[in-house]
Amino acid sequence: MDRDIELAESLLGGPRFRAYLDYASGNSGLSDPDDVGRLALELYRWNVRMSSVVMGYVSYVEVLVRNAIDARLCEWIRRQSVSGYADWIDVHGLDPLGRIRRLVNGDGMDHLAEAMQDALRKQRQWKADSSHPRHDDRVNRDDVFTQLSFGAWDGMLRHADGDPELADVLMSAFPNIEAAWAVEQARMPRAVLPGNPSDSSQRRLRLELVCRLRRIRKVRNRAGHQENLLRVEFPTLRRDMFFVLSALGPECLHWALPDRALALKEADPMKLVVDFKAGRQTRKEI
Repeated sequence: MDRDIELAESLLGGPRFRAYLDYASGNSGLSDPDDVGRLALELYRWNVRMSSVVMGYVSYVEVLVRNAIDARLCEWIRRQSVSGYADWIDVHGLDPLGRIRRLVNGDGMDHLAEAMQDALRKQRQWKADSSHPRHDDRVNRDDVFTQLSFGAWDGMLRHADGDPELADVLMSAFPNIEAAWAVEQARMPRAVLPGNPSDSSQRRLRLELVCRLRRIRKVRNRAGHQENLLRVEFPTLRRDMFFVLSALGPECLHWALPDRALALKEADPMKLVVDFKAGRQTRKEI
């Protein structure tokens, strides 16, 4: 067997590389084990490149969504009567902050407290390193805020059914969502929003937003952990990002994706399979 293939199996681990071998053998019609192995290796390298592409695009979605929601929650908390607390990020159980905590922590975990602990761990690292630019700093709200995961945002939207007022606040971060959905309907006339026909339009749009964000997050997590993306529907990922960014505002879409994320529209591991077979045939004829 080719030395590079042996190294791939050894260095990457048999189970991890097996997914690429299986895809190569199952989708190429190749019978020579060395050809299958070489194609699998090319697919793995393609996967590394695509993981980087995915993370680059999704980072815009994640940052823009979290900042838009944060701005609306900060505006709302300033209108409330709560002594000594002016920021929803404060780790505290009093209402109205407790209402936000219930949305963030709807899965039973205290994500805000975890974010604070993660930020404090970073502070200890700064303190231990005299050359660190933040050696003498203490964590601030932005340090805590950035520790909240992508899942916090679709989680808040998902758990908002029990708090209609905060559901409205969260959805105010997506002022263009009706227009974004109209574009989707023009593209797919049979598309319907999730939920029951008797539900309010805003609730059904919120559920659609949750669905899109969860799909984006699922692919993002696979890319971030270097799992295989061989069966990811990249055009669907692209459309999901278009919908979310458009819901934030058309300017967000144009600013975040000036290239229209064409790399996702055109991504398909089968193209690599076809090119590999064509190149193999050319080499054989020569």
